Amino acid sequence: MNLLKGMETIFDSFLKLLKLITCLVLVFITLSVCIEVVLRYFFNKPQVWVIELSEYGLLYLTFLAAAWVLKAEAHIAVDLVTDRLSQTARSFLSIIHYILILGVSTVLIWYGARVTWSYFSKGTYNPTILEVPTAAILVVIPFGGFFLFVQSFRGIISSVLKYKRSRPGVDKKNASRGREG
Repeated sequence: MNLLKGMETIFDSFLKLLKLITCLVLVFITLSVCIEVVLRYFFNKPQVWVIELSEYGLLYLTFLAAAWVLKAEAHIAVDLVTDRLSQTARSFLSIIHYILILGVSTVLIWYGARVTWSYFSKGTYNPTILEVPTAAILVVIPFGGFFLFVQSFRGIISSVLKYKRSRPGVDKKNASRGREG
């Protein structure tokens, strides 16, 4: 059990690191766009790289932060209906929710890795001013998908335990072990 706790601690540390990187990317995007506006409108010296790097940054923001957002349950939720449900029903819907995310993240990993590898092996570049290798742009999709996959798997386990504890007629002490009282 200590090995599992150690792995969870390492994984959570990676999520915190990804959150920090995401914040730095967001600051970079914000500052570069503000500087671009000033340079363009006051000095008539637009920077051609700002829009392109901002686009890449938004892609990286999405996939680097997704697992942390899921862990923190900071994503947008429409709780108009779920707040009216019992704890057991909410826990059951949470299991379904995490299973769907697990499926989506599996597709992101599989398809994202295949496409990224294809572009990498062909040496394809994005035909823009900066000519960034396309694989370098897309590699964040399977990378972020992996962390989302692991976090959704953790969410399934947590939701199953909550579901077992919330069911009527289940001994609360033994529910985490899966035994009915």
